Amino acid sequence: MGVQLLTVVLFGSLFALIFLGVPLAFALGSVAVVVGFFEWGPMALHLLAGHVKSATFNYTLVSIPFFMFMAGILNKAGVANDLYHAIHVLFGPLRGGLAVGTVLACTIIAAMSGVSAVGVMAMGSLALPAMLARGYEKHMSMGTILAGGALGQLIPPSVLGIVYSGLANLSVGQVFLSGLMPGLLLASLFITYVLLKCWINPAAGPAMPAEERARITGRERIASLLGIVPMALLVLAVLGAMFTGIAGPTEAAAVGAVGSMVIGFARRSLRWGDIADAARETLKSTSMVIWIAVASLVFVSVYAGIGGDKLVRSLLIGMDLPAWVVMTIMMVILFLLGMVMDPIGIIFLTTPIFLPIVVALGFDPLWYGGMLIINLEMSYLTPPFGYNLFYLNSVAPKGISMKDIYKSTPPFIALQGLGLVICAFAPQVVTWLPKYVLGQ
Repeated sequence: MGVQLLTVVLFGSLFALIFLGVPLAFALGSVAVVVGFFEWGPMALHLLAGHVKSATFNYTLVSIPFFMFMAGILNKAGVANDLYHAIHVLFGPLRGGLAVGTVLACTIIAAMSGVSAVGVMAMGSLALPAMLARGYEKHMSMGTILAGGALGQLIPPSVLGIVYSGLANLSVGQVFLSGLMPGLLLASLFITYVLLKCWINPAAGPAMPAEERARITGRERIASLLGIVPMALLVLAVLGAMFTGIAGPTEAAAVGAVGSMVIGFARRSLRWGDIADAARETLKSTSMVIWIAVASLVFVSVYAGIGGDKLVRSLLIGMDLPAWVVMTIMMVILFLLGMVMDPIGIIFLTTPIFLPIVVALGFDPLWYGGMLIINLEMSYLTPPFGYNLFYLNSVAPKGISMKDIYKSTPPFIALQGLGLVICAFAPQVVTWLPKYVLGQ
C-alpha cells in the first residue's frame, strides 16, 4: 500500500475504534501493531516491547504519579471546603461574586493539583448548589466551574506540561512557567465575562443579601483568610522548590504529596483509608497515562516507518503557505482531535509529527507548547467527550441535566479561544516568564 492509503487505514481504523468505545490506549496500540505486522511481519512486534521499556524508563513521567497522588489527597482531605468558605465570605457581597470566587478557587486548586478533576468536582459539589440557591443563572454558574477547573491543565504543576516537556526535550520548569501567565490570562477573561454579564443583567448573579453580609464579622473574615494559608504554603513549597533549583520536578512533586498529607492530618479531615484510596486512584490514573504513552509511541513509530511523518511535513510545508496559516491548520487539527481523543494521547500522538514542522517554520517550541496546552484545555469542555462535562455531571445537584451542562460551555470555549488568539499574537505571554526567571 502507498503511504496515503495507509494513512487513511491507520487513522480511519483508529477513529472507528474510538467511536465504538474502545479505550484510546487499546485503539492506538492494536491498530499500530496490526498495520505494522502486515507491513513488516513479526519483527514489528519488537516495537511494542521497545516502547514499553522507553516509556517506563522515562524519568520525566515519574513526577506524574506524585502530582496525581497529591491531587487525590487534597480531594479526600476536603481542603476545598476552607477555600470555598473564604471566597464566599470575601466575594459574596459582590454582584457575581460567588462565580468570580469560584474561578479564583479553581485557579488556586489548579496550582495545587495539576489536574482538572479536583477543581470541577470540588466546586461542583460546593459552589454550584450555593450559586443556584442564591438565584445565579445556572449556565453561567456551571460554565465558571467547567472552565475554572480546566485551568488545572495549564497552570503549574500541569500534567500535560510534564508530558510535553519530555517529548519536546524542554525542562519541566520552562514548560511550567510558560503556562502560568496564560493560565492567569484565561482566569482574568472568565472573571471579566462574569462581571460584565452580571453588570448588564444583575439577575444573573445577585449579590449577597444585606442581612447575610451583616452577619459576617471581621474575625470571620480573618479566619477565612488564615484557612487558606496552608494551601498557599503548599503551592509555594512545590513550585518554589523547582524554580529555585532546590529540587527537580519529581522531588518537588514528592514534597507536595507529603505536604498534602500533612495538611489533611492537621485539619483532622484525612484518614489512613483515604490515603489508600488515593493511592489506588493514582495507580489507575498513572497506568492509563503509561499505556497511552506506550500505544501512542508505537502508533507514531509505525506511521513514521511508513513515511507518514514525511507526508504530513511535505503537505504542510510543501504547499508554500505562510507560516501562520500552517500553524492555524495545526491548531484546528488539535482542536478537532480534542473533541474525540484524550489530551495526553493527543500530545503523544502529534508532538513527534508537528514539532519538527514548528521548528522548521521558525517558531519557538516553548511557545508552541503553551499554545498546544491552551488548545487542549478547550477539549475538556468540548462535547461530546469533554472530561469536565462528565466530572460535573457526577456531582451536579438534581435537576441539572447533561443537556444543561453542554449548553453552559460555548461562551467559555469562546473565551479560551480568545486566550489562544492573544497568545498567538503576543507570544511573550507564554515565553517571557520562563526566560526571565530561568534566564533562557
